[in-house]
Amino acid sequence: MSLLIFSIRNAFRKKAVAALAVLGVAFGCALMTFLFSVATGMENRVESTFSNLAGQITITQKGSIFGGLLQGMGSSSIPNSYIDIVKSVPHVDNVTGMITTILRPAGATMVMPLFGYGSHETGTDSDPFENIVEGAAPLGDDEVVIGKSLQEYLTFLNVHYEIGQAYAFEIPGSASRTLNLKVVGVYRTGNELLDGGASGTELLARDIGRLQPGKLSAISAQVKSMENVEEAASQIEARLAGQKPEVQVAVPRELLIPLGNVLRILNQFFLAISLVAVAAGSLSIMVVMLLSVVERRREFGILKALGWTPGNITYMVLIESICLSLLGAGLGVALGYGGLVAAKEYLAIDIGVLSYQVVALVCACGVLVGTAGGLYPSWRANRSSPAEIMRSV
Repeated sequence: MSLLIFSIRNAFRKKAVAALAVLGVAFGCALMTFLFSVATGMENRVESTFSNLAGQITITQKGSIFGGLLQGMGSSSIPNSYIDIVKSVPHVDNVTGMITTILRPAGATMVMPLFGYGSHETGTDSDPFENIVEGAAPLGDDEVVIGKSLQEYLTFLNVHYEIGQAYAFEIPGSASRTLNLKVVGVYRTGNELLDGGASGTELLARDIGRLQPGKLSAISAQVKSMENVEEAASQIEARLAGQKPEVQVAVPRELLIPLGNVLRILNQFFLAISLVAVAAGSLSIMVVMLLSVVERRREFGILKALGWTPGNITYMVLIESICLSLLGAGLGVALGYGGLVAAKEYLAIDIGVLSYQVVALVCACGVLVGTAGGLYPSWRANRSSPAEIMRSV
């Protein structure tokens, strides 16, 4: 224990040298903390969306944009009677008609989806009206709530919607139609497709999309088990074959698989950058400790002459190196978290999550960096005998 305490104190004997080593490791660990937190945040969002879409099948008019992924947004019209056909398919547990259209904030070039809900469609886990995080759910046909992801994106574009205020929205394809809608709340369902749009009443969505009663933008079917999704989708497609208008049947979860693949590639890229940064930190520890060992050869010679074993010398140098790297890792986590908070404030987007797993990984890398950086210097400290060291200094 006394050797451990002596080694820890000795690590900070030369404050300038110790600060240089700590900062070298801190830079690499800060970059690792930031990148891994961003990757974790993206993974959580994608996994939440995948979970939300588990077992879901979407039926839209053939040719709908995005393969019907956004529930036939602005391009689909199918009869309400298809619901009964879909309900008759084995394994289908719940069937809901969807009303979806598009809006454009006045003066903006972007468009956003608007999802319409009737009273008979509310109360589910993915219902925006049941997942309000700010404000309240719409009560009238001139009120809407916006998804949390849409709010973040609009804030990034410097477009701000205050709860309780009315704003002008244009209806794409109809330059003369402008609606004043009151934004009464913000919702978060965990489904990025829903959270990236706005939601209102069914009558509002029908009016904007000029969708007549008896017509739907899409039909959403929920299957009891993931194992039966493909079979149910095939059965739905077969039973609706020959119907007019023709339909396309999509499994949203499968359509998002390419996004998951892109995310994995991005995570690998982040990992590569982080490893390079940590390797640089390890190199800084090694250089600093090596310079320290060269300067302290006389000290090591005296310690050996006093009876210190090579193991004691190695232990002392490694403990010094690990202490400096752990301090650098702790500082790096703090700097990385600070950078993450600053990025969230600047971009107004919740881009990352600093989890305990990320902190543990960064600290573990700090231990590895300290060990790797101290191995060669500790070997150098044991190369010569006390007599050779004393003759050379």
